[in-house]
Amino acid sequence: MRLKNEIKIIGLKNIPLIKEGDNVTEFIIEALNKEGLDLEDGDILVIAQTIISKSNGRTKNLNEITPSEKALELYNSITLKAKDHGLTEKNAEMIQAILDESKKIIKEEHVLITETKYGFICADAGIDKSNIEGEGIVTLLPENPDNDAEKIRIALTNKTKKEIAIIISDSFGRPFRIGAIGTAIGVSGINPILDMRGKKDLFGYELQSTIVGQVDSLAAAAQLVMGESDEGIPVVLIRGYSFEFNEKTTIKTILREKEYDLFRYNEEELVTRILKNRRSYKLPLAIRKVKRKLIEECIDLARWAPSAHNGQFWRYIIMDKDKRRENLINEMNNKLRIDLQIDGKSNDFIESKVGKTKDNFIKAPFLILLCLDTLDLEKYPDANRTQNEFILGIQSVSSSATYFLLALEMKKLAACWYSAPLFTKEIIQKCLQLPNTFIPMAFFTVGYPLKPIKTPKRRELNEIIYKPRI
Repeated sequence: MRLKNEIKIIGLKNIPLIKEGDNVTEFIIEALNKEGLDLEDGDILVIAQTIISKSNGRTKNLNEITPSEKALELYNSITLKAKDHGLTEKNAEMIQAILDESKKIIKEEHVLITETKYGFICADAGIDKSNIEGEGIVTLLPENPDNDAEKIRIALTNKTKKEIAIIISDSFGRPFRIGAIGTAIGVSGINPILDMRGKKDLFGYELQSTIVGQVDSLAAAAQLVMGESDEGIPVVLIRGYSFEFNEKTTIKTILREKEYDLFRYNEEELVTRILKNRRSYKLPLAIRKVKRKLIEECIDLARWAPSAHNGQFWRYIIMDKDKRRENLINEMNNKLRIDLQIDGKSNDFIESKVGKTKDNFIKAPFLILLCLDTLDLEKYPDANRTQNEFILGIQSVSSSATYFLLALEMKKLAACWYSAPLFTKEIIQKCLQLPNTFIPMAFFTVGYPLKPIKTPKRRELNEIIYKPRI
């Protein structure tokens, strides 16, 4: 007799090691028979993701992976952090596998928190080294765990004529708590959530916001029997839990929408980190190609900077690595040599000064020129107000430049702001055939960094807040 206040959790011990192409359904039926169990209406089978992935061939040999530059960059940035937290170091091949399975990297600290292609937020894209034979072999999450759960449910229903539900589970960590628990990643026959809103509590009050993650609760309960090491129980039968059968379900209904996810990131924390992490990068840049679209996206954000009269006087010129750029830099350096000779500087000093930035200007994946367009500045009859209006234009362009640099930082791009164009305005206008109203203001070298930049010393707060005498 089944009681509502009693739930049985039964591990099926006789599931063999699964190989690619194996029929998981047949193994489950055989295991049930060996345990002397028959499926009943309302039964729930919780199946470990590992055997689903292995049967589908969702495994990867890390020894056959060639890490990309991005994987190597992440390896260098998270290795020391992982050691500080007492975690095992991930090699670059593992990081590349994580990148391949991810739609987006959410956090990159001592672990990689990613959004998988199916929409889960989890560590390391759910890639697992445990419970799989072979050196360097890892399992990947199923490509469509709902579909896998559906196939098994239909196959078992056809054989047993019983109305059952299937949950595919994996072990996920959680925000604010230590320890992984069983979590549902695929379902069939059961709704992922149980909406209790509108029902009454013990004291007759109507529930306003209670939504129960029932499939996660069931997966966590099953995990206590499955275990995480050598238990060898990848399938658990749950009997006695009352649920409403539903053929059309998907695990995606339990995934919180981005705009309502308070824990994916903290806006204040994110902005603070970007502001404090941005550095002027004057070292050689990586050879890695930068997509022009990324530059355009950063300029798009720079459009939102404040400007006098909302004039938006800034104009950006994106310069590719080509002969035209090289000719321009050579012309500018000739002018610099002449100016320094007039100043009485030695030849060694001059060549050192010229060579210091020449390579960066020529070799950077992109060189961005920022100009002030004076066309829309207010016109005044007196020189004083005209000069002040010009300064307002400069301030406006500077605010856009700041936005641009911060946008580049968000894209993980390194950049440096150079004021060299101020000293060679005529040369730049001539070489690039700019409109007469354009006044060159700044260069930005842009690319991917090769190494981190040392944090520069900053003045104390009390040194920069001036208190006038009263």
